[in-house]
Amino acid sequence: MRYSQLITANLRTWTLSLVCLLLIVFPAVGFAQQEFVGQWYQVGADWQFSEQPSDAIAAPKLTGGRFVFQSSFEIRDASENIVIDFKNASSLGRFQHTITDSQGNIVAVAKGGIQSETANEFFLRHGREFSLPPGQYQLTTELTSPYFIAEPQPYLDSLSNYRQAIKWGNFITLVSLGVLISLGVYYAILALVRRRTTEIMYTFFIWMNVLYNSTALLLTPDLFKIHWFYFVGGPILLSNFAYVLFAKHLLQIKAETHPLLDRLATLFLVLMAGLLLAALFNHHWVIESARYGVGLMMLYGLIAALVRAYEGYEIAYYYLVAIAAFFIIGSFAISSKDLEGIYTLYIEHIGLLAVTVEVLLIGLVLGYQFAEVYRDKEKNLALVRHSLQIAHHDALTGLPNRYAMDQALEKLSSSGMITLLDMDNLKLYNDTYGHSKGDELLQLFAGTLSTRLGGLGVLHRMGGDEFAILSDSSNLADSIRQNIDDTIKHLHRNGFDKAGVSYGLASMSEVSNVDELRMLADQRMYQHKRNTNMPQWA
Repeated sequence: MRYSQLITANLRTWTLSLVCLLLIVFPAVGFAQQEFVGQWYQVGADWQFSEQPSDAIAAPKLTGGRFVFQSSFEIRDASENIVIDFKNASSLGRFQHTITDSQGNIVAVAKGGIQSETANEFFLRHGREFSLPPGQYQLTTELTSPYFIAEPQPYLDSLSNYRQAIKWGNFITLVSLGVLISLGVYYAILALVRRRTTEIMYTFFIWMNVLYNSTALLLTPDLFKIHWFYFVGGPILLSNFAYVLFAKHLLQIKAETHPLLDRLATLFLVLMAGLLLAALFNHHWVIESARYGVGLMMLYGLIAALVRAYEGYEIAYYYLVAIAAFFIIGSFAISSKDLEGIYTLYIEHIGLLAVTVEVLLIGLVLGYQFAEVYRDKEKNLALVRHSLQIAHHDALTGLPNRYAMDQALEKLSSSGMITLLDMDNLKLYNDTYGHSKGDELLQLFAGTLSTRLGGLGVLHRMGGDEFAILSDSSNLADSIRQNIDDTIKHLHRNGFDKAGVSYGLASMSEVSNVDELRMLADQRMYQHKRNTNMPQWA
């Protein structure tokens, strides 16, 4: 691979990474969100709102459970409603916000979550709108979820700010899912047509990510009223297997050629199977197992790409760009718990961006692969055409050969005609002046007569000093004779004064099959050779 290609590929990777970083940082600038200052508690299944929780914790555990958050806040300006939402993560099972006034009276309650049937007030968001008069209030948030992708944290925003701030996140969700769905359909069609493991596994990887992101970012619950929480995490556990198999087949890793990489793939698949079993037996470990599986998946792709690129496998160079971008953004997504200072973009958005960037770049990889296949196909077609040219044409004169004439005879019309020709005195020139002179005579005769015939017929070289002309109509006999005679005169004027041609013509109307046609033309040619003054065709 040329250095310019490597530089271009690296620039593309860093450009995309910078775009992703801007998309993450820009929405956090200039808005007035306020994180609640309060305390998290872990509570049991029988906890009641009237009880004061006692088991204080720093943040909800990523392996899920039931948690309570309490915080006091003040409303000074009642001119605009407020919105309470969660930062860091949108994958929440169920939540309930309960707001009490300074006397402990409940003034507002709002519910939601992926597992909840309660409709979201804002598209693709857990935000809940409240209208409160000025005063002191206490927020009590109950949060129950099988697991979390990041640490959820309630925050407060004005309604106008919130409506503006959520636009970027929703834009990322809809555009990225649109890209994944479009490419998922494309690769599904390729998988059906080509039936290769590479396309099949990558199609599965894309659609599992579509299912996961659609649920985690609330598209599935909001639009299709599907509230099964295990569409978050579960599809990722399965997609990890597909991606390792995809990378293995894309990079042509086989046990015979790359035993270490093949064994490493097997080891990672076994580890992923262990993670899958852990998630099946303990649903709180679904997202943690998926997180570790994503790490193994990306690590294998990166190692395999580096090894194959080092070996000079050209596709690996392009794939390395894709997996490097995926690894950089994806590693941040699976390792981060809190997006400090960022409120309306979630860890799920970053993961979605990572997959979208990777899928787009893989499109370039597979596009290059298809181009290579197309180039190989064109090269093979050129070789086939060249082979057919050799098989059907005489190497010395360039005329169609005996094989081509036999094929043409099978298609000769009932009014067609053949002329067999035998050059006289070719041996004289070979013996006297050498074979190069004889070759020159053959080339001059073939080129001159073929040009003169034009559309009257096709001249073939049968071998040695034997030629044949196939014509579509026996009415052309006189014209063909004249062109043969003119060709002989041309030979005489160009240094071959002893050259001559004996020929015989026969028409399909005189015989019942092509064998008889050739035999009749051959007889007349030898008759012409014995007595050039006798007519060849009555």
